[in-house]
Amino acid sequence: MKLRVLAAIGFAALLGVSAGFADEGKGGGNRWVFNLVGADEMYVGMVPDIDGDGVEDEAFCFDVDLVNGKNRQVIGSATDCLSNVEGGGQGGLMLVGTTFFNLPQGTLVTRGLTSVQPVNQVTITPDGFPITHITGASGDSNAVLSGSGVFDGREGRVRLSGMVNLSEFTGEGTPIFFDCLFIVDLE
Repeated sequence: MKLRVLAAIGFAALLGVSAGFADEGKGGGNRWVFNLVGADEMYVGMVPDIDGDGVEDEAFCFDVDLVNGKNRQVIGSATDCLSNVEGGGQGGLMLVGTTFFNLPQGTLVTRGLTSVQPVNQVTITPDGFPITHITGASGDSNAVLSGSGVFDGREGRVRLSGMVNLSEFTGEGTPIFFDCLFIVDLE
C-alpha cells in the first residue's frame, strides 16, 4: 500500500513538473479573445508599414463589431485591413491582415500572414449566415504592432480562426461578411 502511495506522489510530482515545462513560452500575460462579426463595404485605408520602406501602405479595410464571445454583446469595434492579396495553393488566397481592435480599454493593432481557403462542406454560422471561405493565421513571434491604454507597450502572439462570405465581394467597395475569432496572448 505504501508503495502505491509513494508511486502516486511521485507521478503527481512528475506531472506538475511536466505541466510547468508545457507552459514555458506561452506568455505569462493576459489572454484576450475577440470575435469580429458583421459585414461592411470595403474602403481603402492606410496601415502601418508592411514592406519596410517606413511609409504606411494601402489596404482593403472593413469595419465590423467586436463581440463578447460569452454573452454576444458588442464590446467595441474592429477594422480588419487586407493587403498583399495573392493567389495561394489549392484555389485559396494568401494575404497580410492588419487588425485594429478598438475597445474602451484602448486600441490594439496586430498583424498576421493569413490563409484563405474555400469551404469544402456547406458551412453556416450559428446565426444563419452562409460561409464561403475559412481563414487562419498564427505565429510564434510578436504580432502586436502597437497599442494604447491597457495595450500600450505590450507584445504578444495572435491566432486567427475565421469564417467569411466572399460571395458578394468584387473588390470594388462590395461587402465581406466576417465571423472571426482572434486569440491574443499578451506578455
